[in-house]
Amino acid sequence: MTSTSPQGAGALRIALVAACPFPSPQGSQVFVGQMADALVSQGHEVHLLTYGQGYRVLDRGYRHHRIRRLPGDDSARSGPTPLKPVLDAMLAKALIDLSRSARIDVVHAHNYEAAAAALVARAATGVPVIYHSHNLLGDELETYFEAPWSQALARRVGRALDRAIPRRADHAIALCEYSAARLVEAGCAKGRLSVLPPAVCDDGPQPSDAAARRRIGAAPEELVVGYCGNLDAYQNLLLLLDAAVELGRQASLPRRVRLVIASHQSARLLEKAARARGLGDEVRLLEVCGYAEARAVVGACDVLALPRRLGSGYPIKLLNYMSAGKAVIVAGCGSKLIRHGVDGLVVADDDAAALAGAIARCAGDPALVEALGAEARRTYLTSLTWEALLARLAPIYRSVTAGVAAAA
Repeated sequence: MTSTSPQGAGALRIALVAACPFPSPQGSQVFVGQMADALVSQGHEVHLLTYGQGYRVLDRGYRHHRIRRLPGDDSARSGPTPLKPVLDAMLAKALIDLSRSARIDVVHAHNYEAAAAALVARAATGVPVIYHSHNLLGDELETYFEAPWSQALARRVGRALDRAIPRRADHAIALCEYSAARLVEAGCAKGRLSVLPPAVCDDGPQPSDAAARRRIGAAPEELVVGYCGNLDAYQNLLLLLDAAVELGRQASLPRRVRLVIASHQSARLLEKAARARGLGDEVRLLEVCGYAEARAVVGACDVLALPRRLGSGYPIKLLNYMSAGKAVIVAGCGSKLIRHGVDGLVVADDDAAALAGAIARCAGDPALVEALGAEARRTYLTSLTWEALLARLAPIYRSVTAGVAAAA
């Protein structure tokens, strides 16, 4: 492979590494893809290295490299699979080859498996590693298991990985102060750790769309409360169903509430859970394909809800909701960003009655819904755009690459 020169002073050859299928409608993958676009727009030469599942992106200005897809590879689902160690070894080999052939200046690795591959590549090539933390495994890995013994084992393994990987990077980036504190506890040096909230592209405000509401069967007078994203257990979506049950017990709701949960994943388990709770037409479970369909569902909603508990993760979808100018109701995870009563409503983790109460409050106060949505968009434009993020990322790149130059 030959490599052209990056354009402009300070431009670098950057390898973005993500151990996941690409492209994919999931939040982290969208975030990484948009980061590649944003870095290219600043003159950097960007190489994006991912798993083999998905398809090769050719027309975005960056170079997309994929490892070979193996038989049985179903890495589209988040969480551990027996095949992932093999895929990660292939990712490390591909990154070593890429670092040498493209004369990479810095590897920017997203999440654990990519960071592990990047550390292996650094040992072989000397290219510095920036680790971009999307979550901590000590509080997420167990959510992929059901048996108590397996959850306990996953928790121990997750914490061991939290202590083993991030602190070895040349610099680590956390998405929030909560995660930064956990990374310091796990051994990351404060001087090599930055807190940078994520960013998403601005697709503009999205007022309630009558046509989109008709497509999902919502009447104009209803309050449509939505969730749009993956259905993994850590999203805590059963709480939304429990809140719907609570709302059904209220005899004096100002208007009917319809709950819409949309995802690219099968909602079979949620359908079963909804039936078990006696829920019917008041809950709609939709399968969507691609960002345009997901955004149409967002447009049909008056309010978006995120019941995810406080933890190290950061719901990228929340930024999409805020960019669209939608009112949001969040539990602990979203509370890292949302100010209660200002740009959204915040409820306690796992409190279905509180979530139902917040929804009922929105049903009775359209002016509040409008005001929360407008303020959410202002918050987004102030601090959650790519311009804001790249301005804070540039000094980290300079620091890490300068350290390598000084050591040479």
